[in-house]
Parts: sequence; structure tokens; C-alpha cells
Amino acid sequence: MNIMSQILDTQKEKIFRLGFPTLCLIALSLAAISVIPQSREIIRSLVISQSRVVLAKAEADLTGHGANIAVVKVQTADSIALEIYEKTAEQDKLKFMKRIVLPEKKDAYFTFRGNATNLVLTDVDGDGILEIVAPTYDENLIPRLNVFKFDPASNDFTKLGPESYRF
Repeated sequence: MNIMSQILDTQKEKIFRLGFPTLCLIALSLAAISVIPQSREIIRSLVISQSRVVLAKAEADLTGHGANIAVVKVQTADSIALEIYEKTAEQDKLKFMKRIVLPEKKDAYFTFRGNATNLVLTDVDGDGILEIVAPTYDENLIPRLNVFKFDPASNDFTKLGPESYRF
């Protein structure tokens, strides 16, 4: 048994002599790469998927005329967008209406009627027609509340904000 323990000790020593410097070199390399902004962006682009991720979906009559509209909040590597679809009567198919790219790139949640949510269809201005409410964060993590309303005159969705209201 004494010979076996000596062989094991020499093997452990060889592994340590090779493994420890290798692990130290890898750790130092990763630390150096993470400090350089250009290399950090290259690594991030390799790791982050370019595909779409559905963050939320909601359906309701946003036109006030009984049309069932589906709103999907989608995130890609470089943007957050609202995709708006009209549900047709034939076999519940979706017809693409509009894609609204939000100016902010980080998804956000807010509390609505006691529940945390990142997409709400509600009547914001009290006119009896629902609006789209989609919270986001800007690059400084300042929350933004994006509100969109269907405009029957232009048959399009317009952004509501302080500039939209007359006092």
C-alpha cells in the first residue's frame, strides 16, 4: 500500500503543477478580457441570442368596434417592440397590423390592480376604449410608461403622452 500511496502522491503533484498555473492563466485572461470594453462586447454578442423572445401577450377590443386585437411584447438583442395583430374570424388566424419599436431597450414591470405586469390593455383616458400600456427602462434605468391608442381617423396606433392632452 505504501507504493500505491507514493504513486498517487506523485500523480497528484504532477496534476497540481500543471493544473494550478493553467487555471491561474485562464483566470487572468478572463479578467483582462472583461476589462476591455471591445472584447466584452464581442463576448456579449456571442453569448446573447439574436432571436425574438415573447415577453407578454394580451388581447382585447382596442378599436372600440368589436375587433379583437392581440398585442405581443417582443424583445430582441437590440430592441423591445409591440407587435399588433388583428384576430380574423376564420379559424382564429392573426393578421399583422403594426410593429411599434419602443425607444427603450430594457423590459420593465409595474403594479396594476395588485399584480406585477409588463403589458396592460386598459382605459387610460376614460373614453371607454382600451389603450396599450407597456413599461420599459431607459439606459439609466429610469422607468418609462409607453401608452398607445388606436386612432380611427388614421386607422393606426398613436403614442399618448403629455403633448397629446389639451388642458
